[in-house]
Amino acid sequence: MSVYKRLKALGLEDSSEVNLAYEEGCDVLHYTDDFIGDALSNSSVIENLAQAITEGSLYTNGNPVLDEIRDEGLLDDYERDGSFHEYIVEVIGENHWDYDWIEYHTERYDHKRGHTVFSFDFNVKLSDLQENPHAFSGWTAEVLTDDGVLSLEV
Repeated sequence: MSVYKRLKALGLEDSSEVNLAYEEGCDVLHYTDDFIGDALSNSSVIENLAQAITEGSLYTNGNPVLDEIRDEGLLDDYERDGSFHEYIVEVIGENHWDYDWIEYHTERYDHKRGHTVFSFDFNVKLSDLQENPHAFSGWTAEVLTDDGVLSLEV
């Protein structure tokens, strides 16, 4: 059953706000200066962020990451040749240090080993999840109910 149907079965309205969160982590050697960049390039975080903001409901209904990319002029060199997704992957990869699109935290196990977790999230309306019920597979959906915050793996 899709996350949309699961949340609708709880009696939530289509206008209910849902927080969609993505998280991915990997082991790192944090004594190097570039361990965050290495970990990010060895993960699918940038690809998943680009996919989320260039396809489906987050693209058609707008999102703060793509809005900031536009506002900062980072789309000025896009040649409108049908490779928008790939262009956004490149933009995020080259500019993520200057913006707060991807959050990260490193747990240090000892003087050189650790684990870095990358994350990002978006708030959407429940109705946005109806368009493509499998678009956020692997994400977590959280919604405020009368009984508290409900968290579902999508």
